[in-house]
Amino acid sequence: MSEKDEESENLEESSEKEIKKLEKLEKKEEEAEEPVEEPEEEFKEKLETPAEEVEETAEVKEKVAKELGPELKLKIATQEGLSGYALINEGEAQKLNAMEGSVVEFEDPLSGTWGVALARPDIDTPVGEIVMEPSLCEAVGLDEDFEVTVRKFTGKPQKIIKIVFGVEALSGSSEDAIQGVVAAKEKFQEFMDHRVVFKDWVLKWAQKEINIHISSTEPSLSGKQIGVINFSELKDYEVKPWRAAVPFNAILLIDVSKSMLTQDMTVKNITPAVEAIKTLGAEVPELKEFLEQFKEGEKVKRVSGAVFAALLYLVEKVGRGYGEKIAVITYSETADPLTFLMTGGKKLPYFHPGKSKMSGVSQLGRLIIDRLNKVSSSHTNMSEALVEAYNMITVWEKEAAEEKKPSMVVLLSDGFPDLWESGPPVEIAHKYYTDRKDVVIFTVGIGSEVQERIMEAIANAGKGIFFKAEDLGQLLQWYQKLARDLVIRLEVA
Repeated sequence: MSEKDEESENLEESSEKEIKKLEKLEKKEEEAEEPVEEPEEEFKEKLETPAEEVEETAEVKEKVAKELGPELKLKIATQEGLSGYALINEGEAQKLNAMEGSVVEFEDPLSGTWGVALARPDIDTPVGEIVMEPSLCEAVGLDEDFEVTVRKFTGKPQKIIKIVFGVEALSGSSEDAIQGVVAAKEKFQEFMDHRVVFKDWVLKWAQKEINIHISSTEPSLSGKQIGVINFSELKDYEVKPWRAAVPFNAILLIDVSKSMLTQDMTVKNITPAVEAIKTLGAEVPELKEFLEQFKEGEKVKRVSGAVFAALLYLVEKVGRGYGEKIAVITYSETADPLTFLMTGGKKLPYFHPGKSKMSGVSQLGRLIIDRLNKVSSSHTNMSEALVEAYNMITVWEKEAAEEKKPSMVVLLSDGFPDLWESGPPVEIAHKYYTDRKDVVIFTVGIGSEVQERIMEAIANAGKGIFFKAEDLGQLLQWYQKLARDLVIRLEVA
């Protein structure tokens, strides 16, 4: 193409563009000339509202920013052994008004993932970074090189007076995980001490291949409320399996001394428990007659309440379907296990679901009620009952060493231990149970004469809890809870 032809073509294109511009301009002028009818009030509203909204939005943003304080965008780096602290460059910590021990919160702006840690200003930490433990990052779903918004936490920590840790096995069984915590109590406390926790908090303890959850606290934590674990201010704490049914054998020790015939236990809120037992044994005359004595608001004998609680415990245990062994030992002047007829005509001093000739819990209930009618002695030999329980556990271990099931001992009494041969019950509890990591003792007191300090000392020796039941409803609820969960109480080292 010649230069002239190119010039001619360019002129034509320019002309076409100019014509199109003129057409658009004319169209706009025509549109502008057309009158638009609009109510005056609506017109004013359109003029005024945006300005108000902008002013209000800016005010809200300013207020929120003031409440939250300054914030920084920092990139996550990881380092082991920080024990719940997060390292921040000294200069940047000053910008956040965060000092040693201040709580900082960090949030992923994309996912909303949120967490907290104790701040530690550090001159060697690079600008633009926040350094945390890998387990803390993993716990809140973040990773190295994630950019998070970091600010000083403005809320107040709750003063935690009680805490229950849920233990989740990442390899092996839940029983092994629980026993691992019990065996390494000092290391566990060292790992957890001074950490900031919140609702749904979880942390991996890589050394034991377990996840540590906050199962519950007192007071409870909700939303973005936080608490700081401080073992020096806690007397004890509890550990339990996290959302896992841990099979465990059980031994119920029931006081049947004469004081247990006192009729002062108020029947209250027991309808669900009555129905639970009826479904399994309503056809047994003795059991039916036994249940008829429990009328709302009336008082029954202490021993009747104890037997009812034992029956409910058994219903729960057998219903779990794990083949857990259950022994019932009544004690007054002596301690006597109930014996059960097994398939093949063999008698054993415990009930084994699936292997007994009994038709179920209803038949077991008949045996317990029959023993109730033989209350005669005025003495309370708790020591022998605890020794008998220990002997039972030893038998179970020999019979099925490969099962490795932990055991729960539940001792119920209303009075004072006034008889023993090997030593008083607290000494027996320490002698036989303190070093057992796979056994827990719970004690339950009923009646006004119960020796709470002795019962609590026995529970402490067995890493368990003492509970005082004020009425039958409370007693049944506690036994039902014990049948479901293996909870171990640990004293702070």
